Amino acid sequence: MVDSGFQGEMTMKKLQQRVLWGLVAVLAVTPLGAVRADDFSDPGDDPMGRKAAPEEVADQSKVRTEPADGAVLDQPLRSVRLWLSEAHDPARLDLRLTGPAGDLPLRGLHAMEDNGLMAFVSGTMPDGEYVLSWSQPGSEGRSRSSFHIARQKDSAAIGDYEAPLDIGVLVFDGVEPLDLFGPLEMWMNAGPDLIRVHLIAETAGPVVVRTVSYPADLAPRLDVPYSFESAPPLDVLMVPGGIGTLREVDNRKLIEFVAARAPEVQVMASVCTGAAILAKAGLLDGQRATANKAFFSYIKGYGGDTEWIEEARWVESGRVMTSSGVSAGIDMSLALMARFFGIEGARMVAAMAEYDWNEDPSRDPFTSNLDLATPSVPALKAALREEVRGDAPGGP
Repeated sequence: MVDSGFQGEMTMKKLQQRVLWGLVAVLAVTPLGAVRADDFSDPGDDPMGRKAAPEEVADQSKVRTEPADGAVLDQPLRSVRLWLSEAHDPARLDLRLTGPAGDLPLRGLHAMEDNGLMAFVSGTMPDGEYVLSWSQPGSEGRSRSSFHIARQKDSAAIGDYEAPLDIGVLVFDGVEPLDLFGPLEMWMNAGPDLIRVHLIAETAGPVVVRTVSYPADLAPRLDVPYSFESAPPLDVLMVPGGIGTLREVDNRKLIEFVAARAPEVQVMASVCTGAAILAKAGLLDGQRATANKAFFSYIKGYGGDTEWIEEARWVESGRVMTSSGVSAGIDMSLALMARFFGIEGARMVAAMAEYDWNEDPSRDPFTSNLDLATPSVPALKAALREEVRGDAPGGP
């Protein structure tokens, strides 16, 4: 499922400009990979062809501080970063990554800040030796750097996947607009060659998108193409929140769908009150999780075997990611991108959206809202029951 790269024409201006030629390569591997830089293509040589002192090659702290001293591997996931010293057209650059099983596709070549070049890696990456090589038209031979990848077998992070990453988003009448569209904005900026987004509802067709204070009969409708039966294979399934979760948490078909898809995906995620759906499906048992602070105790009631974290913007627990309320879903969606594509890729997408990403999941400025809305839950549920079904097509 991951095939091709970032849409250059959609990127910010810096991503369309110069690419600088030949200094340091940084290969970021899958989340299972704990990586190290073992050697250069020629012992004692750096990627520029200069002789490097043995201690410079071995001293990883110095390499990380001074990238000009050599090539290193780092842990932002599945991306290659190359710093270059002369301006060149990225479209004319021949960049290759070769591993034990042959060449690995590099997708979405684009410029970064600090005069760098970045591309995403597609394909399975087994342990072994890897070579990153590059050349430009008219140059003699190829510049190259060698790396060794060793994986941590006990890592709880996600495994290999093939591009594009298929993300399913479960929607229902009363889904919160920002819970849904905030993450979609970030993921869709990556382009369909890296991320494909699929909207799924119990029944394909129009779904009401609304906030708690907006009446269903005046709310906009979203045309959802997939039903539970027709939904495609997924790598990630996200459940947003909204007033509709107060009803959907008792929707047997929806809970069964979420529970059935969980073993098939690499990450299960929720935003806001969507955590109640995951908890009801048993997916938060034994996990750490968070949720909308204003409805916190109500949501906790569905997850008695869950370690609920009050002060958290989002929480990652194995293959489960849960976020706090509404806008926190944007921060979590970028964290999910970092998990698959690397921190620099996530930062770049945030910058494209002119969004100030909170990268610290423990920094939650809204804990003072704890349980402010929990006393209103019975009244909100009663209001949902009184709504005319014709005003909310697609509901249970």
